[in-house]
Amino acid sequence: MPASSATTRPTRRCTPRSSPCGAASTSSSQGWGRPSFVPRPAGTAWSPFMSEEHATTPLPSKSVLDDVVDLRRHFHKHPEISFSEHETTLYLKERLRELGVDLESGPTETGAVALLDTGRPGKTVMLRADIDALPIQEESGVDFQSRIDGRMHACGHDAHMAIMIGVARTLIDRISDLGGKYLFVFQPAEEIVEGAKAMIARGLLDDHRPDAVIGLHIVSFMESGTVISRPGLMWSGSDAFDVSFSGPGGHGGMMGRRGNVLAAQAFFVERLHTVVEGLEHEGVQCHTTIGNISSDGAWNIVPRGVLVQGSLRTFNDELREQALDRMRDLLREAQSEFEVQSNLELVHGTVPLMNAPNVTRTVMEVGQELIGDRASVLGRPLTVSDDFAEFLTRIPGCYFMLGARPEGDTPPAHHSPGFRIDEAALPVGVKVLAGAASRLAAE
Repeated sequence: MPASSATTRPTRRCTPRSSPCGAASTSSSQGWGRPSFVPRPAGTAWSPFMSEEHATTPLPSKSVLDDVVDLRRHFHKHPEISFSEHETTLYLKERLRELGVDLESGPTETGAVALLDTGRPGKTVMLRADIDALPIQEESGVDFQSRIDGRMHACGHDAHMAIMIGVARTLIDRISDLGGKYLFVFQPAEEIVEGAKAMIARGLLDDHRPDAVIGLHIVSFMESGTVISRPGLMWSGSDAFDVSFSGPGGHGGMMGRRGNVLAAQAFFVERLHTVVEGLEHEGVQCHTTIGNISSDGAWNIVPRGVLVQGSLRTFNDELREQALDRMRDLLREAQSEFEVQSNLELVHGTVPLMNAPNVTRTVMEVGQELIGDRASVLGRPLTVSDDFAEFLTRIPGCYFMLGARPEGDTPPAHHSPGFRIDEAALPVGVKVLAGAASRLAAE
Protein backbone atom coordinates (compact mmCIF):
# COMPACT_ATOMS: atom_id res chain seq x y z
CA MET A 1 0.00 0.00 0.00
CA PRO A 2 1.36 3.48 -0.80
CA ALA A 3 2.11 5.97 1.93
CA SER A 4 -1.28 7.59 1.43
CA SER A 5 -3.83 7.06 -1.28
CA ALA A 6 -6.92 9.17 -1.78
CA THR A 7 -10.32 8.45 -3.20
CA THR A 8 -11.43 11.85 -4.44
CA ARG A 9 -14.71 13.19 -5.71
CA PRO A 10 -14.68 15.02 -9.03
CA THR A 11 -13.53 18.62 -8.94
CA ARG A 12 -16.67 20.69 -8.41
CA ARG A 13 -15.37 23.83 -6.76
CA CYS A 14 -16.66 27.02 -8.33
CA THR A 15 -14.11 29.38 -9.82
CA PRO A 16 -15.92 32.57 -10.83
CA ARG A 17 -14.07 34.99 -13.04
CA SER A 18 -14.49 38.02 -10.80
CA SER A 19 -14.26 36.57 -7.29
CA PRO A 20 -12.67 33.29 -6.20
CA CYS A 21 -14.56 31.01 -3.87
CA GLY A 22 -13.66 31.56 -0.23
CA ALA A 23 -14.42 30.89 3.40
CA ALA A 24 -14.06 32.43 6.83
CA SER A 25 -13.65 31.17 10.34
CA THR A 26 -16.19 31.76 13.09
CA SER A 27 -13.43 31.68 15.69
CA SER A 28 -12.94 34.70 17.94
CA SER A 29 -9.48 35.25 16.53
CA GLN A 30 -10.83 35.96 13.07
CA GLY A 31 -14.35 37.07 13.88
CA TRP A 32 -17.15 37.97 11.57
CA GLY A 33 -15.58 40.98 9.97
CA ARG A 34 -17.38 44.32 10.18
CA PRO A 35 -20.86 44.14 8.65
CA SER A 36 -21.52 46.76 6.02
CA PHE A 37 -25.10 47.88 5.65
CA VAL A 38 -27.10 47.63 2.44
CA PRO A 39 -28.45 51.08 1.52
CA ARG A 40 -32.18 51.28 0.93
CA PRO A 41 -33.14 52.38 -2.57
CA ALA A 42 -33.59 56.12 -2.88
CA GLY A 43 -37.11 57.20 -2.00
CA THR A 44 -37.96 53.96 -0.18
CA ALA A 45 -39.56 54.62 3.18
CA TRP A 46 -38.96 52.07 5.88
CA SER A 47 -41.27 50.88 8.62
CA PRO A 48 -40.86 47.82 10.85
CA PHE A 49 -43.84 46.17 9.18
CA MET A 50 -44.68 46.72 5.54
CA SER A 51 -48.11 48.08 4.74
CA GLU A 52 -50.66 45.68 3.27
CA GLU A 53 -50.75 47.93 0.21
CA HIS A 54 -47.39 46.50 -0.85
CA ALA A 55 -48.75 43.71 -3.05
CA THR A 56 -45.30 42.23 -3.66
CA THR A 57 -44.56 41.94 0.06
CA PRO A 58 -47.22 39.57 1.44
CA LEU A 59 -47.31 39.52 5.23
CA PRO A 60 -48.29 36.48 7.31
CA SER A 61 -51.32 36.59 9.56
CA LYS A 62 -51.06 36.09 13.31
CA SER A 63 -52.54 32.61 12.97
CA VAL A 64 -49.81 31.70 10.47
CA LEU A 65 -47.08 32.90 12.81
CA ASP A 66 -48.58 31.06 15.78
CA ASP A 67 -48.72 27.91 13.68
CA VAL A 68 -45.05 28.29 12.73
CA VAL A 69 -44.01 28.09 16.39
CA ASP A 70 -46.24 25.05 16.99
CA LEU A 71 -44.87 23.36 13.88
CA ARG A 72 -41.29 24.00 14.89
CA ARG A 73 -41.92 22.38 18.27
CA HIS A 74 -43.57 19.38 16.64
CA PHE A 75 -40.59 18.84 14.36
CA HIS A 76 -38.21 19.38 17.26
CA LYS A 77 -39.85 16.57 19.25
CA HIS A 78 -39.59 14.14 16.34
CA PRO A 79 -36.08 14.38 14.83
CA GLU A 80 -34.85 11.97 12.16
CA ILE A 81 -31.35 11.72 10.72
CA SER A 82 -30.23 11.98 7.10
CA PHE A 83 -32.16 9.91 4.54
CA SER A 84 -34.25 8.44 7.39
CA GLU A 85 -36.73 11.31 7.64
CA HIS A 86 -39.75 9.10 6.90
CA GLU A 87 -42.19 10.34 9.57
CA THR A 88 -41.07 13.91 8.95
CA THR A 89 -41.83 13.46 5.26
CA LEU A 90 -45.29 12.03 5.94
CA TYR A 91 -46.14 14.92 8.24
CA LEU A 92 -44.88 17.50 5.76
CA LYS A 93 -46.96 15.99 2.97
CA GLU A 94 -50.04 15.96 5.20
CA ARG A 95 -49.64 19.66 5.94
CA LEU A 96 -48.98 20.51 2.30
CA ARG A 97 -52.12 18.63 1.21
CA GLU A 98 -54.12 20.64 3.73
CA LEU A 99 -52.83 23.84 2.14
CA GLY A 100 -54.04 22.74 -1.29
CA VAL A 101 -50.74 23.07 -3.13
CA ASP A 102 -49.84 20.57 -5.84
CA LEU A 103 -47.92 17.86 -3.99
CA GLU A 104 -45.48 16.00 -6.21
CA SER A 105 -43.95 12.56 -5.81
CA GLY A 106 -40.48 14.00 -5.31
CA PRO A 107 -37.20 12.59 -6.59
CA THR A 108 -35.99 11.06 -3.30
CA GLU A 109 -37.54 8.59 -0.87
CA THR A 110 -37.61 11.21 1.88
CA GLY A 111 -38.28 14.89 1.48
CA ALA A 112 -41.17 16.61 -0.25
CA VAL A 113 -41.79 18.84 -3.26
CA ALA A 114 -44.88 21.01 -3.79
CA LEU A 115 -45.84 23.61 -6.38
CA LEU A 116 -48.00 26.70 -5.95
CA ASP A 117 -49.07 28.00 -9.37
CA THR A 118 -50.82 31.37 -9.31
CA GLY A 119 -52.04 30.90 -12.89
CA ARG A 120 -50.68 34.31 -13.81
CA PRO A 121 -47.51 35.33 -15.64
CA GLY A 122 -44.30 35.48 -13.68
CA LYS A 123 -41.14 33.63 -12.89
CA THR A 124 -40.67 30.36 -11.02
CA VAL A 125 -39.05 30.76 -7.61
CA MET A 126 -37.76 27.75 -5.69
CA LEU A 127 -37.68 27.85 -1.88
CA ARG A 128 -35.71 25.18 -0.04
CA ALA A 129 -35.74 23.94 3.56
CA ASP A 130 -33.61 21.09 4.91
CA ILE A 131 -35.32 18.52 7.13
CA ASP A 132 -32.78 16.21 8.79
CA ALA A 133 -31.56 16.10 12.40
CA LEU A 134 -28.33 14.95 14.04
CA PRO A 135 -27.20 11.89 16.06
CA ILE A 136 -27.00 13.86 19.33
CA GLN A 137 -28.61 13.28 22.74
CA GLU A 138 -30.48 16.47 23.56
CA GLU A 139 -29.74 18.36 26.80
CA SER A 140 -31.32 21.72 25.99
CA GLY A 141 -33.88 21.61 28.80
CA VAL A 142 -36.77 22.89 26.68
CA ASP A 143 -40.18 21.42 27.44
CA PHE A 144 -40.56 20.19 23.85
CA GLN A 145 -37.30 18.25 23.92
CA SER A 146 -36.60 15.41 21.49
CA ARG A 147 -38.61 12.27 22.18
CA ILE A 148 -36.11 10.08 20.33
CA ASP A 149 -32.98 8.99 22.18
CA GLY A 150 -29.78 9.95 20.46
CA ARG A 151 -31.51 12.20 17.93
CA MET A 152 -31.83 15.99 18.01
CA HIS A 153 -32.59 18.96 15.82
CA ALA A 154 -29.37 20.69 16.86
CA CYS A 155 -28.94 22.92 13.81
CA GLY A 156 -32.33 24.57 13.32
CA HIS A 157 -33.75 22.46 10.52
CA ASP A 158 -36.96 22.12 12.55
CA ALA A 159 -37.33 25.90 12.32
CA HIS A 160 -36.52 25.88 8.60
CA MET A 161 -39.39 23.48 7.88
CA ALA A 162 -41.83 25.44 10.02
CA ILE A 163 -40.86 28.73 8.38
CA MET A 164 -41.33 27.21 4.93
CA ILE A 165 -44.85 26.04 5.76
CA GLY A 166 -45.53 29.55 7.04
CA VAL A 167 -44.28 31.03 3.78
CA ALA A 168 -46.51 28.70 1.76
CA ARG A 169 -49.56 29.70 3.82
CA THR A 170 -48.71 33.38 3.47
CA LEU A 171 -48.40 33.19 -0.30
CA ILE A 172 -51.63 31.20 -0.58
CA ASP A 173 -53.45 33.82 1.51
CA ARG A 174 -52.29 36.53 -0.91
CA ILE A 175 -52.40 34.50 -4.11
CA SER A 176 -54.79 36.93 -5.83
CA ASP A 177 -52.04 39.59 -5.65
CA LEU A 178 -49.27 37.35 -6.95
CA GLY A 179 -47.95 36.00 -10.23
CA GLY A 180 -45.60 33.21 -11.20
CA LYS A 181 -44.96 29.85 -9.57
CA TYR A 182 -43.47 28.86 -6.22
CA LEU A 183 -41.69 25.54 -5.83
CA PHE A 184 -41.31 24.37 -2.22
CA VAL A 185 -38.49 21.85 -1.76
CA PHE A 186 -38.07 20.09 1.58
CA GLN A 187 -34.65 18.52 1.19
CA PRO A 188 -33.32 15.47 3.08
CA ALA A 189 -29.76 14.79 4.20
CA GLU A 190 -28.20 18.23 4.40
CA GLU A 191 -26.13 17.24 7.42
CA ILE A 192 -24.17 14.79 5.28
CA VAL A 193 -24.30 17.20 2.31
CA GLU A 194 -25.79 14.53 0.05
CA GLY A 195 -29.47 15.46 -0.18
CA ALA A 196 -29.25 18.29 -2.70
CA LYS A 197 -27.05 16.25 -5.02
CA ALA A 198 -29.47 13.32 -4.79
CA MET A 199 -32.49 15.46 -5.66
CA ILE A 200 -30.66 17.05 -8.58
CA ALA A 201 -29.33 13.72 -9.88
CA ARG A 202 -32.84 12.26 -9.81
CA GLY A 203 -34.37 15.00 -11.89
CA LEU A 204 -35.67 17.74 -9.62
CA LEU A 205 -34.31 20.50 -11.84
CA ASP A 206 -35.23 18.63 -15.03
CA ASP A 207 -38.88 18.60 -14.05
CA HIS A 208 -38.74 22.22 -12.93
CA ARG A 209 -36.55 25.02 -14.19
CA PRO A 210 -36.62 27.69 -11.48
CA ASP A 211 -35.51 31.20 -12.33
CA ALA A 212 -34.26 31.78 -8.78
CA VAL A 213 -33.74 29.85 -5.54
CA ILE A 214 -33.79 31.21 -1.99
CA GLY A 215 -33.44 29.80 1.50
CA LEU A 216 -32.30 30.63 5.01
CA HIS A 217 -30.39 29.17 7.94
CA ILE A 218 -31.09 29.83 11.60
CA VAL A 219 -27.96 31.03 13.44
CA SER A 220 -27.94 30.87 17.25
CA PHE A 221 -24.92 33.15 17.70
CA MET A 222 -26.38 36.14 15.82
CA GLU A 223 -28.69 38.72 17.38
CA SER A 224 -32.27 37.52 17.24
CA GLY A 225 -34.32 38.85 14.35
CA THR A 226 -31.38 39.96 12.22
CA VAL A 227 -30.90 39.00 8.58
CA ILE A 228 -27.38 38.75 7.19
CA SER A 229 -26.21 37.67 3.76
CA ARG A 230 -23.53 38.41 1.22
CA PRO A 231 -23.33 38.59 -2.58
CA GLY A 232 -20.81 36.16 -4.02
CA LEU A 233 -19.02 33.83 -1.65
CA MET A 234 -20.71 33.48 1.75
CA TRP A 235 -19.77 30.02 3.08
CA SER A 236 -16.88 27.65 2.39
CA GLY A 237 -16.92 24.33 0.62
CA SER A 238 -16.21 21.24 2.68
CA ASP A 239 -14.73 17.75 2.41
CA ALA A 240 -15.37 15.05 4.99
CA PHE A 241 -12.36 12.73 5.24
CA ASP A 242 -11.49 9.35 6.74
CA VAL A 243 -7.82 8.75 7.53
CA SER A 244 -6.95 5.19 8.52
CA PHE A 245 -3.70 3.84 9.95
CA SER A 246 -2.90 0.12 9.99
CA GLY A 247 -0.12 -1.85 11.64
CA PRO A 248 0.65 -5.19 13.33
CA GLY A 249 -0.83 -4.38 16.75
CA GLY A 250 0.69 -5.76 19.91
CA HIS A 251 1.10 -5.86 23.69
CA GLY A 252 0.82 -2.55 25.49
CA GLY A 253 3.88 -3.32 27.60
CA MET A 254 6.09 -4.23 24.66
CA MET A 255 5.01 -1.93 21.83
CA GLY A 256 7.17 1.08 21.08
CA ARG A 257 6.93 3.55 18.22
CA ARG A 258 7.44 1.04 15.45
CA GLY A 259 4.11 -0.18 14.08
CA ASN A 260 2.17 1.85 16.67
CA VAL A 261 -0.91 3.18 14.90
CA LEU A 262 -2.01 5.24 17.91
CA ALA A 263 1.31 7.05 17.98
CA ALA A 264 1.00 7.64 14.23
CA GLN A 265 -2.49 9.10 14.51
CA ALA A 266 -1.38 11.36 17.37
CA PHE A 267 1.48 12.62 15.20
CA PHE A 268 -0.98 13.29 12.36
CA VAL A 269 -3.64 14.99 14.48
CA GLU A 270 -1.13 17.20 16.30
CA ARG A 271 0.24 18.51 12.99
CA LEU A 272 -2.98 18.64 10.99
CA HIS A 273 -3.30 22.40 11.46
CA THR A 274 -0.21 22.86 9.29
CA VAL A 275 -2.05 21.72 6.16
CA VAL A 276 -4.06 24.97 6.08
CA GLU A 277 -1.45 27.41 7.37
CA GLY A 278 -1.16 30.35 4.99
CA LEU A 279 -4.06 29.17 2.82
CA GLU A 280 -6.31 32.21 3.03
CA HIS A 281 -9.05 34.10 1.25
CA GLU A 282 -10.02 37.65 2.20
CA GLY A 283 -7.66 37.34 5.16
CA VAL A 284 -9.42 34.25 6.51
CA GLN A 285 -7.67 30.90 6.75
CA CYS A 286 -8.95 27.56 5.53
CA HIS A 287 -10.02 25.31 8.37
CA THR A 288 -9.69 21.66 9.34
CA THR A 289 -11.21 19.83 12.28
CA ILE A 290 -11.13 16.33 13.78
CA GLY A 291 -14.52 15.03 14.87
CA ASN A 292 -13.85 11.40 15.74
CA ILE A 293 -10.99 8.99 16.52
CA SER A 294 -11.78 5.30 16.98
CA SER A 295 -9.96 1.99 17.32
CA ASP A 296 -10.46 -1.52 18.66
CA GLY A 297 -7.68 -1.35 21.24
CA ALA A 298 -7.83 -1.59 25.04
CA TRP A 299 -5.74 -0.46 28.02
CA ASN A 300 -3.12 -3.13 27.35
CA ILE A 301 -3.63 -3.63 23.60
CA VAL A 302 -2.16 -1.50 20.85
CA PRO A 303 -4.72 -1.96 18.04
CA ARG A 304 -4.01 -3.00 14.48
CA GLY A 305 -5.95 -0.05 13.13
CA VAL A 306 -7.25 3.41 14.00
CA LEU A 307 -9.65 5.69 12.14
CA VAL A 308 -9.50 9.49 12.21
CA GLN A 309 -12.51 11.38 10.83
CA GLY A 310 -12.67 15.09 10.17
CA SER A 311 -13.48 17.87 7.76
CA LEU A 312 -11.57 20.29 5.58
CA ARG A 313 -13.06 23.69 4.71
CA THR A 314 -11.59 25.46 1.71
CA PHE A 315 -12.16 28.43 -0.57
CA ASN A 316 -11.61 27.16 -4.10
CA ASP A 317 -10.10 24.32 -6.13
CA GLU A 318 -6.55 25.59 -5.95
CA LEU A 319 -6.46 25.97 -2.17
CA ARG A 320 -8.33 22.69 -1.70
CA GLU A 321 -5.71 20.80 -3.71
CA GLN A 322 -2.87 22.51 -1.84
CA ALA A 323 -4.38 21.47 1.49
CA LEU A 324 -4.96 17.89 0.33
CA ASP A 325 -1.41 17.62 -1.02
CA ARG A 326 -0.09 18.76 2.35
CA MET A 327 -2.30 16.22 4.10
CA ARG A 328 -0.93 13.43 1.91
CA ASP A 329 2.64 14.58 2.66
CA LEU A 330 1.87 14.54 6.38
CA LEU A 331 0.56 10.98 6.11
CA ARG A 332 3.71 9.88 4.30
CA GLU A 333 5.75 11.41 7.09
CA ALA A 334 3.71 9.57 9.72
CA GLN A 335 4.07 6.31 7.80
CA SER A 336 7.84 6.67 7.62
CA GLU A 337 8.23 7.77 11.24
CA PHE A 338 6.16 4.96 12.76
CA GLU A 339 6.39 2.23 10.09
CA VAL A 340 2.63 1.98 9.59
CA GLN A 341 0.38 2.19 6.55
CA SER A 342 -2.09 5.01 5.95
CA ASN A 343 -5.00 5.80 3.66
CA LEU A 344 -6.93 8.99 2.96
CA GLU A 345 -10.50 8.79 1.68
CA LEU A 346 -12.69 11.77 0.88
CA VAL A 347 -16.13 10.58 1.91
CA HIS A 348 -18.41 13.40 0.82
CA GLY A 349 -18.43 17.13 0.41
CA THR A 350 -20.01 20.19 -1.13
CA VAL A 351 -18.93 23.26 -3.05
CA PRO A 352 -18.53 26.79 -1.66
CA LEU A 353 -21.79 28.69 -1.32
CA MET A 354 -21.95 31.49 -3.89
CA ASN A 355 -24.90 33.90 -3.82
CA ALA A 356 -25.99 35.61 -7.03
CA PRO A 357 -25.62 39.39 -6.58
CA ASN A 358 -28.92 40.30 -8.25
CA VAL A 359 -31.00 37.84 -6.20
CA THR A 360 -29.16 38.79 -3.01
CA ARG A 361 -29.90 42.45 -3.69
CA THR A 362 -33.61 41.71 -3.91
CA VAL A 363 -33.60 39.63 -0.72
CA MET A 364 -31.73 42.30 1.22
CA GLU A 365 -33.98 45.08 -0.10
CA VAL A 366 -36.98 43.18 1.23
CA GLY A 367 -35.15 42.60 4.51
CA GLN A 368 -34.39 46.29 4.92
CA GLU A 369 -37.96 47.29 4.15
CA LEU A 370 -39.11 44.94 6.91
CA ILE A 371 -36.44 45.35 9.61
CA GLY A 372 -34.28 48.28 8.53
CA ASP A 373 -30.59 48.13 9.31
CA ARG A 374 -31.03 44.82 11.12
CA ALA A 375 -30.68 43.42 7.61
CA SER A 376 -26.99 43.78 6.76
CA VAL A 377 -24.14 42.40 4.69
CA LEU A 378 -21.67 39.91 6.15
CA GLY A 379 -18.17 41.38 6.19
CA ARG A 380 -16.31 38.18 5.36
CA PRO A 381 -17.29 34.63 4.43
CA LEU A 382 -17.45 31.85 7.03
CA THR A 383 -16.01 28.33 7.22
CA VAL A 384 -19.37 26.65 7.52
CA SER A 385 -20.93 24.73 4.65
CA ASP A 386 -24.36 23.78 3.32
CA ASP A 387 -25.37 21.82 0.25
CA PHE A 388 -27.79 24.58 -0.71
CA ALA A 389 -24.61 25.54 -2.57
CA GLU A 390 -25.30 22.70 -5.04
CA PHE A 391 -28.50 24.43 -6.17
CA LEU A 392 -26.64 27.73 -6.48
CA THR A 393 -24.25 26.23 -9.04
CA ARG A 394 -27.27 25.69 -11.30
CA ILE A 395 -29.75 28.44 -10.37
CA PRO A 396 -29.10 32.07 -9.40
CA GLY A 397 -30.10 32.48 -5.80
CA CYS A 398 -29.49 33.70 -2.28
CA TYR A 399 -29.02 32.01 1.08
CA PHE A 400 -29.26 34.22 4.15
CA MET A 401 -28.71 33.81 7.86
CA LEU A 402 -31.51 34.48 10.35
CA GLY A 403 -30.22 35.42 13.79
CA ALA A 404 -31.96 33.63 16.68
CA ARG A 405 -29.71 34.05 19.72
CA PRO A 406 -31.66 33.43 22.96
CA GLU A 407 -31.79 36.61 25.02
CA GLY A 408 -29.37 36.75 27.92
CA ASP A 409 -27.73 33.45 27.10
CA THR A 410 -24.28 32.49 25.97
CA PRO A 411 -24.93 31.51 22.36
CA PRO A 412 -25.55 27.74 22.32
CA ALA A 413 -23.34 26.06 19.76
CA HIS A 414 -24.85 24.47 16.69
CA HIS A 415 -24.43 20.67 16.73
CA SER A 416 -24.25 20.65 20.54
CA PRO A 417 -26.63 18.94 23.02
CA GLY A 418 -27.63 22.33 24.45
CA PHE A 419 -28.51 24.02 21.16
CA ARG A 420 -31.45 26.42 21.48
CA ILE A 421 -32.90 29.31 19.50
CA ASP A 422 -35.13 32.31 20.13
CA GLU A 423 -38.44 31.49 18.45
CA ALA A 424 -39.26 35.21 18.27
CA ALA A 425 -37.01 35.31 15.20
CA LEU A 426 -39.19 32.93 13.18
CA PRO A 427 -41.69 35.57 11.95
CA VAL A 428 -38.82 37.55 10.42
CA GLY A 429 -37.82 34.49 8.40
CA VAL A 430 -41.37 33.99 7.13
CA LYS A 431 -41.76 37.64 6.15
CA VAL A 432 -38.43 37.98 4.36
CA LEU A 433 -38.76 34.71 2.44
CA ALA A 434 -42.36 35.38 1.42
CA GLY A 435 -41.57 38.95 0.41
CA ALA A 436 -38.44 38.02 -1.52
CA ALA A 437 -40.15 35.12 -3.30
CA SER A 438 -43.08 37.23 -4.45
CA ARG A 439 -40.81 40.04 -5.62
CA LEU A 440 -38.50 37.70 -7.51
CA ALA A 441 -41.48 36.09 -9.22
CA ALA A 442 -42.61 39.52 -10.38
CA GLU A 443 -39.22 40.73 -11.66
